[in-house]
Amino acid sequence: MYNIVIASHGPFAEAMKNSVKLFFPDERKITTVSIGEKGLTSFQTDLDKIFNSIEGQSTLFLVDLSYGTPFNEIAKRIFLVKNDSDIIAGANMPTLIEAINLRNQGYSLQEVIPRLMNISKLQTYSEKLKKIQNNPEDE
Repeated sequence: MYNIVIASHGPFAEAMKNSVKLFFPDERKITTVSIGEKGLTSFQTDLDKIFNSIEGQSTLFLVDLSYGTPFNEIAKRIFLVKNDSDIIAGANMPTLIEAINLRNQGYSLQEVIPRLMNISKLQTYSEKLKKIQNNPEDE
């Protein structure tokens, strides 16, 4: 079992947490942290509290942007504590839903990371339509 923490600029993290309740109404094991009007110091304090509460536990961090402030601040802390944690940047609903689903099935964080990296590939409607038209029996 691993923790899931969503970190973002502004209200994105909390909005993802609220939206995922449509799929998992009883889900209570997601933590959010955002950098906003209160600034960097407040964000760092909130992150320190989260890291204290998850000490020694596997944790998946979903962040909005690669190398943005949430990513960088979390990466610094993971490096210092050296626990079984990882960061996936470009957080989105399919990734969050799959992370919860796999956690509920008992997968470890190390088993989940490669699967999550494959699920979040962007695809346009026209790409999907071409695949269906070229291989109708595959769909």
